[in-house]
This record gives sequence, structure tokens and C-alpha cells, in this order.
Amino acid sequence: MSVEASPRNHVSLLTGLWPQTDVQRVAVAGSATVAEQVLAAAGRCGIYVLSFYDGQLYVGQAVNVVSRFNDHRKTYSDIAELHFWRVPHEDLDDFEQHAIRALQAEGFLLRNVIHAAGRLGASDLDTIVSPEEQQQWLSSALSDHAGDEVRVDRAQVRIANHGRFERAMADPRMTAVLPAIRRYLAWTIPHPRRTEFSRWTISAVPDTNKNVFPRLLTITLHSLETLFVYAPFEEQHRTIFELNVDMATMQRHWPDADDLYDAFGAVLAREGLYRVRPGVLGLAVEGARNFMRLLDVRGVAEAARRLNLDMIRKGAALQWKSHSFGLCDLLLEPPVEDTRQDPMRRGLTADSLGDLPRAKHFYRVAAEAGRPEAAFRLGDLLTELRDDEQAAIWYGRAEQDGYHGVRRGPDFGNTYGLMERGKHSAQDGDTSAAVDLYQRAIASGSTEAYAELGLLLEEQGDAAGAEMAYQRSGEAGHGLGWFYLAAIRNQEGNAEQAEALYRKAVTAGYLGALIYIGLMQQERGEDDLAEANFRKAAKARYPYAEFLLGNIAALRDDRTAAVKHYNRAIKWGNTDGLVGLGQLLEADGDQDGAEAHYRQAADAGNPGGFVNLAMLYALRHDDERAEAYCREAVDAGYPDAYADLGDMLHDEGYPEAAEHYYRLADD
Repeated sequence: MSVEASPRNHVSLLTGLWPQTDVQRVAVAGSATVAEQVLAAAGRCGIYVLSFYDGQLYVGQAVNVVSRFNDHRKTYSDIAELHFWRVPHEDLDDFEQHAIRALQAEGFLLRNVIHAAGRLGASDLDTIVSPEEQQQWLSSALSDHAGDEVRVDRAQVRIANHGRFERAMADPRMTAVLPAIRRYLAWTIPHPRRTEFSRWTISAVPDTNKNVFPRLLTITLHSLETLFVYAPFEEQHRTIFELNVDMATMQRHWPDADDLYDAFGAVLAREGLYRVRPGVLGLAVEGARNFMRLLDVRGVAEAARRLNLDMIRKGAALQWKSHSFGLCDLLLEPPVEDTRQDPMRRGLTADSLGDLPRAKHFYRVAAEAGRPEAAFRLGDLLTELRDDEQAAIWYGRAEQDGYHGVRRGPDFGNTYGLMERGKHSAQDGDTSAAVDLYQRAIASGSTEAYAELGLLLEEQGDAAGAEMAYQRSGEAGHGLGWFYLAAIRNQEGNAEQAEALYRKAVTAGYLGALIYIGLMQQERGEDDLAEANFRKAAKARYPYAEFLLGNIAALRDDRTAAVKHYNRAIKWGNTDGLVGLGQLLEADGDQDGAEAHYRQAADAGNPGGFVNLAMLYALRHDDERAEAYCREAVDAGYPDAYADLGDMLHDEGYPEAAEHYYRLADD
């Protein structure tokens, strides 16, 4: 494919963008070599553009353009011309990206492998999978067959990652996850057995976000994570699949995201911003069953194929050191299926895994063989697939033969998508949409949705409605309901009932309530009991508990333990730890170090950071800054900042200054 513009037009375009930089045309054929034309004394660091005989271009950066050109000549036999702009080393990235985007905007076809989007030109993938095979694969029917090519193996990499493979396989979630990942590889990666390790890799239990959202596995093509499975640290029973696909392909099928949500309410869609590949759409669902269903949604597999082919054409797999050959042994070999099982059981198995076309087939076989439950299950499945007319027929057959089951609700399996969209709507201020989504999530069986709905109602001033929602959440078995109800009782001054509700929250599984039980115990002087509860909460990875343990250690003058707990709180995302470290430094007389930590906390929006900065400046008699930081603390949600500063100054022996801040507090 060639561009309509003449080969020289790209030179004029870039020269216009960079008037401060001279361009050098370098002949690539003839008696003079590139090295003879681009002299070392003049500088060889800069941006170059290769022109090919078919009109395509390649934009690159090089510290030494001569050696880089020699590398290209080994790959490309059709280089027609080279143009070179001398650019300082520190500016190479910006100039390269600027050139690529400008040329793409003008319609030039690039063979680049990093910043360009869409189908690329020549690629060394062509030596592994021919261009004809790539085109055939891109338009071929979806198949669960991953191919029968001989797979590559690397003993050292296999051995190095075997421990992580064993950790992954010890996770009970893997039973459901493996079939879903097997289908993803077979459907969306070209010749996955042939391109394994060289072009794509899978990492078992990688360290990415391990302290917050630890992953079960990650699939990477070239340098882009196209699929990963994770769960919040405190909810490791969950499995959330994050899939990246080509946005333009999805928009052809679903121009309006609301239509996608209406067709498949379990999904959450959001734009992914990646330097290596523009135009990426992220699709998230919870559970392997929903991920299998997602791959069946119109356009999804096509969009995943489009992105994946683009990525493996960009270059070799960059995460090869973490590749799990053990996982691929399970994923790329055809699964053994017990064909002796009766169709009903095979249908139930396929249904549980999310392989709905297969489940539909076996349910139909069993129903036609006289199994009324199979007819009902088929009706239920057709309801889920929005085929109400056919569903009614099979429901009727089941009831006619005496089987009356409980039908799934219209939002069966959609809880994650509904909850996440509800949270986004609430953050965007669209309260009515958030309420509707939470109510639908409640109907789908979510007990957490009651708690989220209660928060929304409480913010709106509907105290009675909020309490009702919290009560229902707690009674349905979700600890957050009891926790939020306890917070209301605590604010009302009913400490006894609040503590009882906090204990109910713990019993229901919300261990964060241990922190508040501990704080109440501290107020009563039950320090040992409080510390024990803080330690239980810290073991469950609640960072505020680590901060409180740091405070206890600081009061005991155990600086080593205090620093350990504060740093752990910071590592887990709690900026109170910065305040604690600052107070340790201030006690040691290191006011500059203390100020730096308080400022970090304040920059993160922590009221304690502002208050401690105010106190620091008040002691330096810089009232203007002290008052400013107090105002910041109040704005950040700490209304007692002025009073606390007054108390501190009074204790330090400055009663007149203290009185000034008490008056500000009263105002």
C-alpha cells in the first residue's frame, strides 16, 4: 500500500514542525556510505525517517544513526531514502512521538513498532506467521483449537517461574479461570502455540499491585498487558478480569456505550491510556463465567484480535523472563472432556463456566430426551441471552412436564458492572442514575449495594432511608451495613449500641470494624485489648490499624517499631503514616525533616498534614502561614484545626496566641 503524497512531502511537513533543526538527506545507494555522509564530528544523535519504495515510512530515534541504519538494512531490503535531523539526546522521545503523530494525521502509513496505532507495515512477525496467515486468521471463524504446532521451551525460564506457577495452581479460583483463559488465547491470539514466548507471555501471580490488588495472572503482548485477573487484597475470593481491546472496532459495533451496557450489564467499559498503543478500550467483568460471556458479546473478540495482532507486530515479548510455561502447558493443550457424562450434566458444567453456546446445546439435547429440568435451564439461559420468546416456549415445556424452578432475575451475574457504574455515577453527581443502578444490583443479589445505597441516601440527608438500607445490608450478611449503622449510633453518642454494631460487623466479616472497637477501648483505658484489635485489623491489611500501632509504639519510645508501622501504613496507601513519621522527626528536633513529611501528607489531602504544618509555623511565630494551613485543614474536613492549634500553644506557654486561635475557632 502506498500513500498518495509524494515521498518528499513528509520532509516538508517535519521541517515545518522543526524550523530550528536542519535536515540532511542521506542517499542509501551509490558509492558513498551512510557513515561517509553522516560524519561523527557533526553528530549522529537525532531523529531519522526511512522512506520505502512502496511509499511507507519509518520514524525512529538513534544515538548513532549510522549503526541504527545498518540494523534496519538487515530487516528491510526496500529502503529508498534516509532523512536525518540532529536532536539532543534528552529530546529524542518528544521529537519521535511528535513526528509519528503528525505523519499519521496526514495519512502516511508507518512501519513503526511503538507509538503508531492500527495495522502496521512490515514486521519481523512475518518470519513467524506469514502476512497471508495473519490476514486469514484475522477474518477466520472463532475456534477453541489453539493449533498443533510444536511449542518452544526454555528450561531456565520454566524453572525460574515454577514456584509462582505452583502458587497460582494452589488458588481455588484457577479451576474456573483456566477454561476462560484457554478460550481467550485460542480466540484472540494468532497461532498462540507458535507465537508463545517470542510474542506473548503469561505471568503467574506477578508482583504488580500486590499490596492492594494482587493478580492471579497477566497476559502481555509485546509491552501491553492485554488481560489480567485480580481481586482486592481483602476480597481474595473474587476474580475480576480486565480485558483490553481495540476501541475503534468496539465503537463500530457499539457507538453508544449505553447500548453495550443494555446488552451486557455485567461489563464496565473505560478508555485505557497507554503510551505504547493509543485507542485502547478496557472491559472489566467479575468472574470467569462473565468473562466467557464477554467474549461472546458482538465485536469483543474481533476487537481483541485487532489489538492483539497490532501488538505482536510491534515487536518481541518484553516480559519473557516471567513467562509461565507451566500455565501454558495447561492452557495450550486441548482439554480432556469426559464424554461419558449425560448431556444435562455437561450442560450444567458449561453453564457454570460461561460457555453458554455449549450449555444451550446440551440443555436442548437433554430436554428433547425428556428432562424437564433441562428445558427449564434452557429457558433460563435464553432469558439471559435476551431471547424471551424462545425462553417462554422452554419454560412452558418444563412446567407442562411438572418442573417449576426459580427463574433468574434480569440482572443475574451483572452485580459487578452495576456496582461499579453506580459508584461512577455517584462520583459524577448523577444521584438518580446511581440509585437506580444500586437498586438493580440489590435485585441481582448484592448485599454490598444496600450499604452503598445507604451512603448515597445519607449524603442526601435521608437519614431514615440510609438506616433502613444499612439494616438490610447487615441482615443480609454484609458487614458494611452494620459498620455504617454503628457509625451513625456513634455520632449520636450511643457508644454502647455503636460498639455492639461494630462487633456485628466483625462477625459478618468486616474486620475494619476492629479498629473502631479498639479506639473505644482506648478511651476506656483498655489499652491491651485495643492493641490486640489493632493487630488483628493490621493482619487483615487495614492500613489505619498500622498507623495506630505506630502511635502505640511511639508512646512506648520504641522508635524502630513505630517507624516500621508508619512505613507499612504508607506502603498500603494511608498518609497518616507520613504524619506519624513527621512527629517522630519533630520530637528529635529535625524540624526540616518533619516539615517535609507533613507537606507530603498535606499534598495528598491529609488534614493531619495541614494541622501539623500549622503547628510548626505557629511555633515559629509565622501566624500568617499557620492560619493558612488551619484553613486548609478545615477545608480538608477537620473542623477542629483552630482549636487544636490553640490547645497546643496554650500547652507550650503562649496563652495570648492560643486565645487568638480559640477566637478563630469560635468564628
